[in-house]
Amino acid sequence: AIFDNGLHVIVAEYHELPLVDFHLIVGAGAAQDPPGKEGVSAVTANALRRGASKLGAEELARAIESLGGRINTTPGTDGTIVTAEFLRDDFAAGLDLLRQVVLDPKFARDEVRRAREEQVASIVAGLEDASTVAEKCYGIFLYGSHPYGRPVEGRRASVSDLGRSDVTAFYDRWYRPNNTILVLVGDVAAADAVVRLREAFGGWRARPDAIPLRPLPPEPAPARRLLLVDKADATQAQIRFGNTAIKRSDPDYLPAQVANTILGGGFTSKLIEELRVKRSLTYAAWSMFAARFAGGDFRIGTFSKNPTTAETLDLALTVDGDFRNHPPDRKALDKAKSYLRGQFPLRLETPEALAARLAEIDFYGLPVDELATFRRRVAAVTPADVQRVARDHMPPPDRVAIVVVGQGAQVRAPLEAKFGPIETVAPDACEKLSAAAR
Repeated sequence: AIFDNGLHVIVAEYHELPLVDFHLIVGAGAAQDPPGKEGVSAVTANALRRGASKLGAEELARAIESLGGRINTTPGTDGTIVTAEFLRDDFAAGLDLLRQVVLDPKFARDEVRRAREEQVASIVAGLEDASTVAEKCYGIFLYGSHPYGRPVEGRRASVSDLGRSDVTAFYDRWYRPNNTILVLVGDVAAADAVVRLREAFGGWRARPDAIPLRPLPPEPAPARRLLLVDKADATQAQIRFGNTAIKRSDPDYLPAQVANTILGGGFTSKLIEELRVKRSLTYAAWSMFAARFAGGDFRIGTFSKNPTTAETLDLALTVDGDFRNHPPDRKALDKAKSYLRGQFPLRLETPEALAARLAEIDFYGLPVDELATFRRRVAAVTPADVQRVARDHMPPPDRVAIVVVGQGAQVRAPLEAKFGPIETVAPDACEKLSAAAR
């Protein structure tokens, strides 16, 4: 249903457990952060739970806890997610608390300050973790000034300068019903639930300009470039590389998932076989499509001892290139399809999980039969399909953005010997990478 104020509402009955689960997506994420205000979407999401209506932060927390429920917020790139879960018997009380959090947050000055300080502390703490540094630097290095290059948590300098007025301005601009999807899955009668949701959210005022201008598709990296993040205390070197790829609504998304499962999506993948089983260069290696509204990227990640970093990276690039150039054997394809089909029902077995998938379908404009046809569509994927999507959506080894986080004294010379000139920055300097650096 679509309410008069533009709110998209989906209700699904789920009677196996006496629960009600809510999943909201507001089209307001890091991609909507204003320039110089990177991180405001995340601070806003954090501050939502710190008092609402007449309830202060502690009072709100106690009210939720007294029902044995929970309300959580998760900032992202394309949007912010608000989830809630309550017992069926507490449906009315839980819905009212959720309404207050979403429609009437207090944004008390002290609570916004605490949310900002927590965010800054998290950013600083992330500099100590090589994997966190690798993920953040990779996104900035690949996307440059594109909105998808903005770290969800923001940049230390920009977050430190955020005030209450920045948070309220972001909320007022984007937190509107015509920019929100609300899904309810639970032990309820659907017709009654829609009535209750209309009573709670029907009065939420729309704003004509609340619908975000989605980013244009990001430009791919035209050639291979390597960034070394010199972390002197890194006991292992973290490796990430990839390039821009498909958006979530691309018809190739599902065969791309099958291809990814074969290459690096499971413990029996080609990357694991070559890097771990045969060469003992790493314990883990993986690949993924980070598919978003306007595009995304395909990336490969692994780690290695500092002295074997160049060898590990070279082999991972070789595996990627070989996979693009050769169709998978039938055994590997069947194993991947069996895995995806088997995992599918497990990922829908709770009302929380089902609500998340239904919200994703609506948010990204996927076909309404996305879930009903999933297993059949997976079964129909052929070796030719896998090779086609690998060639179309997985970058060749000579056109990737590479980020290595490791001890420069040990990894720089071998990397330069094998890959040529490299750029070097300190862990806290990734935030300063500009579009010009691309």
